[in-house]
Amino acid sequence: MNLQQLEYFRKVAETENFTAAAALVSVTQPALSKAISKLEAELNVSLFERNGRNVKLTSFGEAFLKHANIALLEVEKGIRELQAMANPDKGIISIASTYCIGTYFMPFIISGFLNSCPCTKFQFNHESTPEILNDLKDGKIDLGFYDNIDDIHKHTEIKSIPVKKEEYVLIVPKSHPLSNQTEVSLKDLKDESFIVFSEGYKDMMLSYSELMGYTPKISIQPNEVSMLGGLVAAGAGITIVPNAPLINTSTVSIIKIKENIGYRTIYMGWLKDSYISPVAKKFRDYVISLASNS
Repeated sequence: MNLQQLEYFRKVAETENFTAAAALVSVTQPALSKAISKLEAELNVSLFERNGRNVKLTSFGEAFLKHANIALLEVEKGIRELQAMANPDKGIISIASTYCIGTYFMPFIISGFLNSCPCTKFQFNHESTPEILNDLKDGKIDLGFYDNIDDIHKHTEIKSIPVKKEEYVLIVPKSHPLSNQTEVSLKDLKDESFIVFSEGYKDMMLSYSELMGYTPKISIQPNEVSMLGGLVAAGAGITIVPNAPLINTSTVSIIKIKENIGYRTIYMGWLKDSYISPVAKKFRDYVISLASNS
């Protein structure tokens, strides 16, 4: 058994097709089939059920895939570690964030870091908070960025530190009667129509009904947070959002909220007692330094 066979096995499992897998690993289909057959002979089990050109994992294959993935991941991590040791100012940083954070917070952080470390490359994904925490535990990413989570203390393997606090504000179109106000009370918004990000309650940790003491009128529930500003500017409604740099103040007005409705806290997390490459550590320290100076 060798790493090449494990990689071939993983690709066939992913594609469920020998021809497609062969193209991905740049070998002929007969060579790939022969490698899988040798692996099955060595393990003395059938890893795939064959149905014409398509295949699917057997119960043996499903069990073995978990261990093959771990083995390949460890080798990939080892390669990255050696590359980082040889080139401490270069390398790839693998990070993930929630969609909201990735939309407006991460671009500024990454671009600022690249000004001083232009040779760095980033692998960046948008994921839910549970997915980010799981990927950190599995060693799939170096760093994760996520919002307030109630059970953060339960994830003892992960070190989470706050790197940004943002107050919630009201944004209204420039044509709105409140647009010239500097501050507004929630009780004065009962007759307003709100635009609410459809994933907002869990991703932004903001429940309008709980905060206001009444259920507001919801005019639109977009499924992309990037649509909020444009909808407000177009006069489709008003909304409460974290006070972020990307709010376009030429098309909407930002108004403070009198009531104390708390803050949105952005956390950066990483796996405790785990190897982190020099360039990933440098990026982590960079984010921490920005947080301490803000």
